[in-house]
Amino acid sequence: MNSKLFLSLSIIFLIIGCNPNNGITVNEISSPVSQNSSLPRLYTDNTGTVFMSWVEEVDNMSYLKFSSFSNNTWSKPKTVTSDSTWFVNWADYPSVIANDGSPMAAHWLNKVVGGTYAYHINMSVYNEEWSPAFTSHQDNTPTEHGFVSMTPASDSTYAAIWLDGRQTHDREDDEYSDLNKAMTLRGAIINTNAEILEKFLIDDSVCDCCNTSITKTENGFLAAYRDRTDEEIRDIYVTSYVDGVWSEPKPVHADNWSIGACPVNGPAVDASGNTAAVAWFTGAEGTPHVQFAISKDHGQNFQPPISLDNDSPLGRVDLNITESKIWVSWLSPTDNGAKLNIKVYTLDGEELSSKTVNGLSRSRSSGFPHITELGAGLMIAYTDVTGEIPTVRTLILE
Repeated sequence: MNSKLFLSLSIIFLIIGCNPNNGITVNEISSPVSQNSSLPRLYTDNTGTVFMSWVEEVDNMSYLKFSSFSNNTWSKPKTVTSDSTWFVNWADYPSVIANDGSPMAAHWLNKVVGGTYAYHINMSVYNEEWSPAFTSHQDNTPTEHGFVSMTPASDSTYAAIWLDGRQTHDREDDEYSDLNKAMTLRGAIINTNAEILEKFLIDDSVCDCCNTSITKTENGFLAAYRDRTDEEIRDIYVTSYVDGVWSEPKPVHADNWSIGACPVNGPAVDASGNTAAVAWFTGAEGTPHVQFAISKDHGQNFQPPISLDNDSPLGRVDLNITESKIWVSWLSPTDNGAKLNIKVYTLDGEELSSKTVNGLSRSRSSGFPHITELGAGLMIAYTDVTGEIPTVRTLILE
């Protein structure tokens, strides 16, 4: 199909999928990626500049690239690093964070000998150029280390959390229920000289492969993730980092979802002022649904959850808080694929408007759509797998 015709049809698809009566518009903009691109991740820094990272694959090589968006234009893409030994996965994707209009740190995953899910976290920090790769976890067991979330802590430091499988080393299949051999949640404070200043064990039993999320608050940091109890309850937990200490993890809400495996569907957290919010997917009581909850004390206590979708959604949530609004997104199935749902709320939980973007895929290869603050609206990025070659697409919602 002619590329211009395909773009026109894509825009038409988006317009058809939008409710024209709620004052929100969605427009596709030219993406900075090349073909065979996927795994987009968005980040808005303290200057309001939007950064997007993604992966491009050529032959057996993978390239982690990024671009920044200003004056309604994406900058020329730059490559952080490339290799043929990466672990490239639809749910466990690389990222780039930024500060003061410049990239700050990046992460990606490198395979190691030892099993299908044996891989380590590689990080690089930016000081006019990208540093040599280093590992945040400093653990060499051939186990899973991934699902990283990062956020700046200061002009020269950042916080990172990740799932760490060192306790699962040599775990037999019949030992899966032994929580002494469970996946753990760990973290670190790292500076832009690639020095690990502090290391933490945050939770010693968590879900094996749900993405994590972290945000900076006025008090420190707030992290959200899917926990795992000895009764196989896998609800969303939060913990706060204040004055150098992580608080005792606790559930955002007691969904009591009992599931003996990982749903690969983690939470999203964000904060602004004293308001924090967490969005998540759950299958509690046999009913898949998406919900979010608001806190007015930096994530120490959460109000009862607000239901977003109980009509068998796919999940894959994201959430963004501005000074006056909470934006939440998630995927739900359609007859021909999937749609991206976006709802806008006040900081007190009053629904303001909603929007739907059609034409997405429900397949795992489509990954996790991302949203991030762009002025008074949002930037949206997702992987389009409806054609022969996957392509990252970017949209602006205003």
